[in-house]
Amino acid sequence: MQFLTYELAQEIVERTMKILNQNINVMNEAGVIIGSGESERINQLHDGALLVLEKGESIEIDDTSAVGMKGSRPGINLPILFNDQVVGVIGITGEPKQIRNYAQLVKMAAELVLEQSFLLERVQWKQRLQNEIVNQLILEGDLNEEALKQRAGFIGIGLEQSRAAIVMEITDDAQVTAQKLMRAVQSEMSKNDLIGVTYNDEIVILKVCENKKEITLFLERLQKISTGKALIGSGSIATQLNQLKASFYRAKRAMMIGRKLHPGTSFFLYETYQLEIMLSKVIQNVDKTAFSFYDRLLDQGKKGEMIHTLEAYINEGGELNKIAESLFIHRNTLRYRLDKITELTGKDPRNAKDLMELYMANLLHDIS
Repeated sequence: MQFLTYELAQEIVERTMKILNQNINVMNEAGVIIGSGESERINQLHDGALLVLEKGESIEIDDTSAVGMKGSRPGINLPILFNDQVVGVIGITGEPKQIRNYAQLVKMAAELVLEQSFLLERVQWKQRLQNEIVNQLILEGDLNEEALKQRAGFIGIGLEQSRAAIVMEITDDAQVTAQKLMRAVQSEMSKNDLIGVTYNDEIVILKVCENKKEITLFLERLQKISTGKALIGSGSIATQLNQLKASFYRAKRAMMIGRKLHPGTSFFLYETYQLEIMLSKVIQNVDKTAFSFYDRLLDQGKKGEMIHTLEAYINEGGELNKIAESLFIHRNTLRYRLDKITELTGKDPRNAKDLMELYMANLLHDIS
C-alpha cells in the first residue's frame, strides 16, 4: 500500500521547513525524492534514502560520503514510520552536527502529518460509505439488504434496529453548506445512526429509535444547532430496512405540508401532519371545482374573518368558549359567523361531514 504521495510529501516538506530553516526532502519506499524544498530535485533517486530503507535506521552523510552517493548531499536521513513500518525517508540538508538536535523533531513532525492524513482519509472514506448506504436505503430501486448490512458492518454499524428518517433542508438565505452543517449534526448522533447527503443537498439522518419521544428529543437538539439554517422533517419509525424509503418520503411530505400550514415552525413531525398528508393525497386527485364553495369565504384573495373563524373552529375542536376566546369575540358573534359560513358555502361547520369538506377545502387552499 502506498502511504506517501507527491502531494502529501510536499505538505510534509512545507510543514517541517517551518520548524527548521533547512531544505527538507521526502523520499518514497523506492528512494525517489517526491517532495523537496528544491523543486529541481523531485523524481531524483536518493542513494542515502536507499541505505535508510535497507537498514531501517538513520544515516548521517558528510561532505566526503556525499561525493559517492547519487542524489545525496550532506545531511541526515531518517526513516518515516507508520504502524511500525518504514514507508519512506525524510532528509534534512546541512552539516550533520548542526542539525542533529533537530532531526528527531522533524521526523516526528513528518510522521504526525502522515498519521493525520491517514486518519482524515479514513474518516472521509467512512463518510462516503455512509452516504452511499443512506442513499441506497431511501431512494427508489431494488434493495440488496444483505449487501448493505455487510457494507455497514465495515464501519461498525448494524442495520437491525428500528430507525426513522430525518431530513434537513438548508434554507435559501442560510450561509452554510450541507457538509458544514452535517459536521455539527454528527456531534449529536449516536454510534449506530447513519447520515448522508442526497443529490439535492438534503441532509438525511437515519436515526436509531424506538418511539416518538426519542425522535422529538433529538429533533429539539437538531433545532438548536440549525436555527435559521435548515428546516427539519421526520418520518415514521421503520422497523424494517425496506420501510425507510417510506419514512424518508413522509419526512419530506411533513416538511412540505408543515412549512405551508405553519411557516414559523422549523421542524415537522410526520405524526403531527399525518391527517393533512393523507388528505392532501386525496384532494390532489379530486376535481378542484368540488371545493369552489370555499372561494366565497375568501376576502379578495386574502383570509378574512370567516376564514379565521373556520380555522379557529377546527383548531379548537368545536368548543365554542375556546373559539370565542381565541378570536376575542362574544359567543353570539361566533354563532353569527358560523351561520354566515353555512349561508355562504352551504356547509355547516357544526356538522361533522360538512366540517370535513370545509377542512379539505381549507387545506387545498393552504398547500396550493
